[in-house]
Amino acid sequence: MLNPQSVLADILRLAKGKKIWLAYSGGVDSHVLLHLLATSNSRELADLDVVHIDHGLQSESAKWAKHCATICMALKVNFQCLSVDVTDIANLGLEAAARKARYNGIATLVSPEDVVLTAQHQHDQAETLLLQLLRGAGPKGLSAMATESQLNTVTLIRPLLAVAQADIIAYAKQHKLQWMEDPSNVETRWNRNYIRHDLWPLIERRWPSAAKTLSRSAQHCAEASELMIELAQQDLPLLLTQKDSLSISSLLLLSPARQRNVLRYYIESQNYVLPSTTNLHRIIDEVCFAAADKTPLVSWIGVEVRRYQDDLYLMLPLSRHNPAEITECNGLEPISLASSDTLTWQTVIGQGLSSKTLSRGLTVHFRCGGEQIVLAGQLQHKSLKHLFQQWQVPTWQRNRIPLIFCGDVLVAVVGYGYANDYVATDLEQGFIPALIKQ
Repeated sequence: MLNPQSVLADILRLAKGKKIWLAYSGGVDSHVLLHLLATSNSRELADLDVVHIDHGLQSESAKWAKHCATICMALKVNFQCLSVDVTDIANLGLEAAARKARYNGIATLVSPEDVVLTAQHQHDQAETLLLQLLRGAGPKGLSAMATESQLNTVTLIRPLLAVAQADIIAYAKQHKLQWMEDPSNVETRWNRNYIRHDLWPLIERRWPSAAKTLSRSAQHCAEASELMIELAQQDLPLLLTQKDSLSISSLLLLSPARQRNVLRYYIESQNYVLPSTTNLHRIIDEVCFAAADKTPLVSWIGVEVRRYQDDLYLMLPLSRHNPAEITECNGLEPISLASSDTLTWQTVIGQGLSSKTLSRGLTVHFRCGGEQIVLAGQLQHKSLKHLFQQWQVPTWQRNRIPLIFCGDVLVAVVGYGYANDYVATDLEQGFIPALIKQ
């Protein structure tokens, strides 16, 4: 049975005195949660705001919004309706795209100090577990939904996760609540609806307590996921280098399972999209086990993983680059490059290029091969190739580092060094070029 006092106590405990918002769809689940809150005698729940998201995906969405406004007016709670645009359906799928638009919209209303209540219940939890299982998810995915979670800046609380759907409907009927039915919920072309209408009745006929037991499995997976995170938090500091990379040799000292676990944790901590299982294995097999002089690459949407010597680099895809680009310097004006990066100048004393050098006219090139330079304080020419090796510059960066020429003479390798005859003296005003990445 649904125990209103228990649900309200959980909300008060999890909200901890914060302002409460309720995501209200107009369906039976969110209506029951709204009714629980609006009819409680708790002063802490009196300051309740309700938000309804109009996705604009159904012809009757305006009618639903009006229904929600009417219910909230009758219950004397604050109501806001927010219209959102659902985009990127082709890549995400309709359900995920709508969810993304919904929470992005909610994030524009609530502050990081607020909490948002949603009405997912035990049945929803079981469905989510099945969907994740069929996608081949690991313990984190099989954890399904947490009672409390963070989505970007929005804190979500799901106080009905342990409540059976039948108990929610029984409460709604007992209190004669009126709710809306989304006609798209019966379209079994969507995976969740297929599970709900075609697969779940068969499961429940055989295992009547399936929703409860599957929800319990999700809790076990959540605990396992927490332990994996704790292990990754212990492993990661031993792998991090001062170059914003991971030590490959240290990574390979771990067992294969711990290698994959810490990589997943590191990738997610850097706010990148997690790789598929295949790409995760490729990082180990093709990048980490490659010869030290090789430059292997594994990539997926928005991510590239490369190696240089013993370092594993996680990075955004390289931007467009024209190695034949030549740009003239116009005094100390910032220089816009084709890559959208900008070369700027910093005025200093006793460092960088001299005023005399700048007055002679400079051009910005990129490495073509064969470049040489006599670095400040040295007497002999050194090839740029050997200097990059000496400076341990990763190979994919070398052709993208701006080179400043005075006529045919290389006078500066931006970020690394200057030619001996072109630098500012100790008391002379000098100019240091710096690259600002887009």
